[in-house]
Amino acid sequence: MNTAFIKEVGPLRWAYRTAIRQFHKRILRRNQQMRLPTGEIITLPISDHSATETFITNANIDWGTEALLFSLLQRRGAFLDIGAHIGYYSLYMLPNVTAVYAFEPDPRVRVSLEKNLAGKPNAEVLPLAVSSTPGKARFTLEGNTDVSHLSRDQDASANQIEVDVTTLDAFATSRNLTVEAIKIDAEGFDTEILQGALTLLAQQRPIVVTEASPDASLFALATQIGYRVFAFVRHPSTRHRSFAELLPSVSIPGETKMLFLVPRERTAELAGKASRFICISCQ
Repeated sequence: MNTAFIKEVGPLRWAYRTAIRQFHKRILRRNQQMRLPTGEIITLPISDHSATETFITNANIDWGTEALLFSLLQRRGAFLDIGAHIGYYSLYMLPNVTAVYAFEPDPRVRVSLEKNLAGKPNAEVLPLAVSSTPGKARFTLEGNTDVSHLSRDQDASANQIEVDVTTLDAFATSRNLTVEAIKIDAEGFDTEILQGALTLLAQQRPIVVTEASPDASLFALATQIGYRVFAFVRHPSTRHRSFAELLPSVSIPGETKMLFLVPRERTAELAGKASRFICISCQ
């Protein structure tokens, strides 16, 4: 039992929503539906770990990142969802963008993604991986689809498939896209994906939400293109959350989850809106 997660959600809310989730899983034995805060309905597979987190947290698995990103969108361009999984971010952002492109190379979870985006004329599922260079690559299918990833040289798993790989620069150019925002959750390959999007980032200035580590390579990339790095930060003992800019020369005062990469010309807007979502991200 994950006691940290229970504290995160709150014991009573966790018990109530877990009971409902288990009822669908063990008694009804069918997938569950819920309405996201932005209005879209998502189907949550009963066997999927992130789907369970989505329901139990009431669509707040990333500490308020989702709500803050949605508030920054102005329906002026497309949303690129890299590592779309079952389509949580795709559906969450869909009402506030012109189009959604959901990239998911894992064929097992892509079935759920396609069902969730079916009937959405401005949403497209792409069976592609994304990296710094286009071509083909090996992709490791983990037992938990949440953490499947492009294969590394040291990967010993026999459960690998070959996938087509694109870059965000190449994809945006091929579709003549205006891109408003990007979400990246690629299990350790986020910075490589950003390296394949330098032209897009420099020219179009989309907001990026990423699970990348706040390390030297990420800060160097952000500086190169005139972006700054922000995140919700959780204090390790009090578990209180704040929203702060992350700097390469300053130790991060706690734990982070998703990072915001924001063009420097939009940092005042971000700071102004972020304060509204601190309480949303607290339990």
